[in-house]
Amino acid sequence: MSESIEANASKDESKSVAFDKVNIKSSLKGGNGTSSISVTLAKDCPVTLSIQFRIFVGSYEHNLLCLSVMLDPKNVKEPVFQPIFHFQAHSLSIKSIDVAKRYLVTGSNDEHIRIYDLQKRKELGTLLSHQGTITALRFSKEGNHNSASGGDAAAPAAAAVAAATTAGKWLLSGSEDGKIIIWRTKDWEIFATLKGHTDKINDLSIHPSGRVAISVSQDKTIRLWNLMTAKKAAVLKIKGKDHLGQSGQFVKWNSTGHLFIVGLSNTVFVYKTSTAKIVKKLKFKSTLMCMDIVMIDSKEWLIIGFGDGSIGVFDFEKVSKSISDSNEETKKEKEEEKGEKGEEDEEEEKGEEKQIEPVYSLRGHTNRIKDFQIFQNEDTQDIPFLISVSSDGKIVVWNLSIRDQVAVYDTGERLNCIACAPEYIEKVDTMKKRYIEEEEKEKDLSESEFETDSEEIMTIMNGQKKKNKKGGKLKKSKKRKVQVTLE
Repeated sequence: MSESIEANASKDESKSVAFDKVNIKSSLKGGNGTSSISVTLAKDCPVTLSIQFRIFVGSYEHNLLCLSVMLDPKNVKEPVFQPIFHFQAHSLSIKSIDVAKRYLVTGSNDEHIRIYDLQKRKELGTLLSHQGTITALRFSKEGNHNSASGGDAAAPAAAAVAAATTAGKWLLSGSEDGKIIIWRTKDWEIFATLKGHTDKINDLSIHPSGRVAISVSQDKTIRLWNLMTAKKAAVLKIKGKDHLGQSGQFVKWNSTGHLFIVGLSNTVFVYKTSTAKIVKKLKFKSTLMCMDIVMIDSKEWLIIGFGDGSIGVFDFEKVSKSISDSNEETKKEKEEEKGEKGEEDEEEEKGEEKQIEPVYSLRGHTNRIKDFQIFQNEDTQDIPFLISVSSDGKIVVWNLSIRDQVAVYDTGERLNCIACAPEYIEKVDTMKKRYIEEEEKEKDLSESEFETDSEEIMTIMNGQKKKNKKGGKLKKSKKRKVQVTLE
């Protein structure tokens, strides 16, 4: 009997174990499992969850397209693209795009900047203060303080993406009219207008500290702006016999803000921020179409999209190290040869053109690269993804850890610009969380703050009461008159 009881108990135990396994599997398939179950699964058995994020692109055909992409980190399953919305956002082609918090902004040849609330999934309005094509849109990045304050220069790209969730206090817009407008996103009013350029704004970039901006224009000048005072900080001119008639097309800061780069047709100038002088010139074979400096695996990389459809990935840390080494050498030379050469000759010597080869190249487009975006955070399991768009109409997702493409989506349109955001950007949970945070803030308020609020409310209420009293007196007096007549 005892043996049979033990056997039955073991059978029951095996049933319960199997039942638990079924529950776990069903919760994974349905996606309704609790967080505690997912955590235990991650520890006990090797389950890889899919990576999901949003891609926003603007096209020559005036359309705005949003896709939700799901990727397998092991590249076993095929990627899935889910269209979220696709509509004609402007009357002419879309030239610029950016996203911060829950706001998406687009700029077009029709001179309009349109604002969209991604959580409510509706258009908030249009900004109409530029006269000409909107060529650049940049949200401020208030969350990125590490590099600006001279902290850890090797902060991962995840920190930059995480900073984007706290970004968006200001929006900078550049246009063909030569003006840069600073918009306050709280109420979408103009905070200041930066005037100085006499021609089209080609590109602009905000310093990691958020206090300085830099812009390049068709007027062949580079201007630095103090965003705290909304005034001009410095003006640099592109000099040199090899660069006559060329203007800066692109401008970017490095992660620390100690250097910035300016891209011409096939040359990149590296400037030192403290001296505002060229310290390096990098020559390339193909035409530059877009570029950026990004942090991947605690290392700084220069990524350039070329006119031949390829993307070059260059080691920018080597460039910055060679600059620091050359600075030490030039200091010694200066002491020996003081006063023999002028500043311009010295600058020409420092900025000798050097052709550099990429560490690796990415080839997946048949036409010029128009724009790309790096996306890396906790949702991507810290895998760095590069998403590129081209005039061939394709959106290509690259996994930079394996240096290969993992997903391709053909839109059938000539694409111009791209922005990426986390998948949870429009979920209701994020909206609820914001309200909960506000309630918690109210709980944490001091008594004095409550007193001031209550005093203001009391004055308003008292004012209303006075009116009511007057009304009440009139009514009472009428009643009394009636009572008197009756008596």
